[in-house]
Amino acid sequence: MATAADLLGSGDDQLEGGVLEAIERAAQASAAQIGLAALAGVVDWAGTATPAHASCPDAGHDARLVARRTKTVRTLLGSIQTTRGYYHCATCRQGFAPLDQRLGVAGTSLSAGLARACALAGAEMPYDTSRRFIATVTGLDLASTSTLARTTRTQGERARDLITAERTAPGPVPGTDIKRPDLCYIVMDGTGAPMLPSQCQGRPGKDPAKHQGRAGTREVKIGCFFTQSGCDPDSGEAIQDPGSASYISTFEPAAIFAVHAKAEYHRRAFDQIRQPIVLGDGAKWIWTIADEQFPHATQIVDYYHAREHLADLTKTLAPVLADPAAFEQALLDHLDLGDTPAIAATVDALDLPQTAPDLVKPAATEVGYFTGHHHRMQYADFRANGYYIGSGPVESACNTIVKQRAKRAGMHWTIQGLDPVLALRTLHQSGRDHILWTTPHT
Repeated sequence: MATAADLLGSGDDQLEGGVLEAIERAAQASAAQIGLAALAGVVDWAGTATPAHASCPDAGHDARLVARRTKTVRTLLGSIQTTRGYYHCATCRQGFAPLDQRLGVAGTSLSAGLARACALAGAEMPYDTSRRFIATVTGLDLASTSTLARTTRTQGERARDLITAERTAPGPVPGTDIKRPDLCYIVMDGTGAPMLPSQCQGRPGKDPAKHQGRAGTREVKIGCFFTQSGCDPDSGEAIQDPGSASYISTFEPAAIFAVHAKAEYHRRAFDQIRQPIVLGDGAKWIWTIADEQFPHATQIVDYYHAREHLADLTKTLAPVLADPAAFEQALLDHLDLGDTPAIAATVDALDLPQTAPDLVKPAATEVGYFTGHHHRMQYADFRANGYYIGSGPVESACNTIVKQRAKRAGMHWTIQGLDPVLALRTLHQSGRDHILWTTPHT
């Protein structure tokens, strides 16, 4: 290996501007070799302890030593071999190596550290990109693309199992001496993930001209939970408490998502906060969950979705409007006051059955959106109380958890392939990696 002095004094034009990187790589390789040797020595020493008998890990039965077997383990520093005792439990009729259990490599050839690195990279980037990224950062070829993909799915399935187990775990014990925020939010939305045709059989699409009329996506339901302790003193705008957001995600139907949402609500001890608020767009499943699971919560339709509907209504009525911009502004003034009956009255004044009968039905649909959500559109009151009126946090989560990984060019998934990735991304965005990997990542 070239020394730093050799590299600095070589005068090699090909190294011009890259001498420091070459030194870094040389130092990195040396450190990895030293670390790998130390790791191999410790693990090999641990493998020398092979008593004649050991307890079966499943039921505690007495198991006897049958051999010392060699296993190759891939680590963040490279591959090592360890020779350890292998035992057989006659009662359970299965074999095991106690050292594998202690090292966290039972049933796998990857160390916990390398498995974590593979899963985090695979959850963030396409699998082959992840492989190349890890190789670039470490200077080592640690895992193939297929290994990285398989490890990501395995760790993601573990994450999903742990999240599911939390639904049945007891919630936090109420504490009277804990100062809690005054407001908490449950924000819900859905976004489509591109699927292989086999995942969309029997599901009609929104556009009959695409995918032979078949759906090309499956909906991922996302929930965002956060707290608010105050507003900006200058603007009066609501401010989300830093670090307070957590997320849930699932392909499951709304009824199952509702169970997830209520479990997260209790896990976060939101039932001990004075004012819960549910935010969402006009999707019926959101408000069904709000009515059934959070009946005491204030319900708010996302203000910016409502404005989009005003724009759509104005566009629909444009053929009979003298000044569409002024008409839309008048509707917006009504919306800002929460006066949805005034929106309906403004449209009724156009006398569409006489002036444009073909516009009656589409206009009625849009007007019904506002009148049907009247109590969820009291924006003047919501603003006066300092509430969030936009569902930006959950829309950002849809982008971060789903779109950035699953909606890249040419990507199509199966639910079994994507759900573990989403589970990992959901935990990571919630700052809850520790429930999956108990060792701190430094």
